[in-house]
Amino acid sequence: MRRILTLVSLVFAILTFARFEIKLPVFSMPEFDSKNGIIEVFTDYSEQNLMLEVTVVFADEDHPCALLDFLYDAYRFFRYGRVEDIETFYVRYNSDGQIIAIDFPGVFSGDHSFNDTKDVHGSAVLMIKFITFLEDRPIVFVNTWNHMFGVMPSFDRATEILFLDYVQTDGKRIDAERRYSWHY
Repeated sequence: MRRILTLVSLVFAILTFARFEIKLPVFSMPEFDSKNGIIEVFTDYSEQNLMLEVTVVFADEDHPCALLDFLYDAYRFFRYGRVEDIETFYVRYNSDGQIIAIDFPGVFSGDHSFNDTKDVHGSAVLMIKFITFLEDRPIVFVNTWNHMFGVMPSFDRATEILFLDYVQTDGKRIDAERRYSWHY
């Protein structure tokens, strides 16, 4: 009897937590920034909030001015304990597992072009009607040199590289920081 109850409890738990399949984003970035491409993506789904935290780790971020880039890398190494760039956004779902919005707190590119250097850290919550999908997965565009995100490209899509498959790790931003920063 105990085994049957355990089995029923296990099946119930699996069905409760596996109500729907999480569709991970597709990332799009211009080919000329591919040397700073995606190394790893950390994801953490909150059943309670119906929200997926997505933390993207890029190899580096290169300032548009080559002279300033060296100084910028040194600053980031000591300030953040890493040269890798780490950015986080959230995908919101309804109770049926459908994406309803993407939240870009402090990582929204707005209408900035790739080389813009002033006021590029915007915030926005964009509803489903503004999001482009590829194979039922939302496309998130990497629009600026410091990897601010958007749902529309700020670059010519003829130069686009799509990241459909990437190293995905279960975890939050703090897990990415612990892996890539010597401060943690």
